[in-house]
Amino acid sequence: MRRPPFASLLLAVLALPACISSPPLRPPAPTLSAVADALFESVEREGTGVGVLVVDAATGTPLYARREHARSLPASTMKVVSTSAALSAFGPDFRFHTPVWLEGAQLGNLFLGDLVVEASGDPSLGSWRFPETALACERLADALLARGIRQWHGSVQVSQTNPGPYDLYGPGWAWDDAASAYSAAPTAFVFRENVVDLTLTRPEGQDCASPLRRPLEVRYTPPIDASSTVVYTDPGAQRAGVGCVRERGTGRTRCVWRAPGGQCPSQASLRVSVDEPQALFTACLEEALRARGIWRVPEASGQATPPALLRRESLLDFVSPSLAELVKVTNKESLNLYAERLALRFARERTGNESYAALREAMEKELARRGIPPRLLRSVDGSGLSRYNLATARGMVGVLATSLQEPSASALVDSLPIAGVDGTLANSAFPPELRGLIRAKTGTLSGQKAYVGLAERPHDAEHPRVVFALLLSNLDEQPAYTAGQVFERFAEAMVMLPSR
Repeated sequence: MRRPPFASLLLAVLALPACISSPPLRPPAPTLSAVADALFESVEREGTGVGVLVVDAATGTPLYARREHARSLPASTMKVVSTSAALSAFGPDFRFHTPVWLEGAQLGNLFLGDLVVEASGDPSLGSWRFPETALACERLADALLARGIRQWHGSVQVSQTNPGPYDLYGPGWAWDDAASAYSAAPTAFVFRENVVDLTLTRPEGQDCASPLRRPLEVRYTPPIDASSTVVYTDPGAQRAGVGCVRERGTGRTRCVWRAPGGQCPSQASLRVSVDEPQALFTACLEEALRARGIWRVPEASGQATPPALLRRESLLDFVSPSLAELVKVTNKESLNLYAERLALRFARERTGNESYAALREAMEKELARRGIPPRLLRSVDGSGLSRYNLATARGMVGVLATSLQEPSASALVDSLPIAGVDGTLANSAFPPELRGLIRAKTGTLSGQKAYVGLAERPHDAEHPRVVFALLLSNLDEQPAYTAGQVFERFAEAMVMLPSR
């Protein structure tokens, strides 16, 4: 056997003590880039599309990027775009005004004529979310009572704008969402968020498994006409609940009450949207009038008003909460109707026209002002329900980053859900030390999930605050990681780890 040269052996021996005494090699410290790359590579292997960008909030310096130009559906993160545009145009103190007039004549305690409401697009009129809006009908009834009116022969009239070529719904909205409370039509006149409470009651003694001997009781609150609502029962369903679909173009609503074996509830309820908020408003007002002893007769019963007595008088002005408050509920609770109304009001301010075509034009100019070209972000509606919206992580980061330079920045930041604390991120599984450090608007559509927001980095003096966007597409129904788990792992790394 050939021996190695002496010099080689000597070098090996001399080196041996050093090898023995040196400490073992330590694995490199984890970084945001390393952890994020490993995380996103694992979900991409399953076929999920990923677009991510993290930048320093003050300087715009990129700290992490992965396919930041890839386009996908932004879903409800589009609300960040529409609410930031509205705040920029109107300021956080803006309020909607909805004036109410009496048109006719008052003869003693009798009023002959119409009550006219001038639609302002206020999404909160009659809403239960705010003390100043919840009692709209009662306030109006009290105003009539204060004038000494005890009888009213006339009707409620609403002046509103043309709904445009898409009728009640935005372009790219799914038609079978129409009956759902989350997709109430963004009409120019909104009342009670254009939803009504539907309660179904099973006839007493009726078994779920047997054919109905008597029809179910269908009751709406406020009490609107229930004759166009048809309810079917499904005792063989896998899950309990009620689902409704509106028949497009007919005004009819079909509901299915599912009651799996062994379950036979006597009552079920849900909220459904309505296409005619004027009828909802009239029903609510009539209830309030009856409670005060005021009776309305829809027709004037042939009783003509003398022309000399006809006049128009201001009765009441409904004033909305501030825009900052409206934006907060829009983003915290992801309210589609509010986002649509704010976006369409923004379009009217910038173009003089309230339509989805005007919205797209106005938003394209607003994004151009912020240095965001259409190839990075295309806004078709205000809520993200449209399947025609397109966004990139770079475009969404651009919107939030530029919003931080606006005078209304704090109102937008305050509106974002706080992970593990409130809004759509209340149930996020973050450790206690991360609470309050991550704010993000979420977005969800079938197979799509998106997050856009801010993260505080208390351990990084150089980059203490970052703006981020995470867009996930083509999600599997049974992934190794759910979208929520991907976001939680990424967000924790974003807060706790050095960028590189």
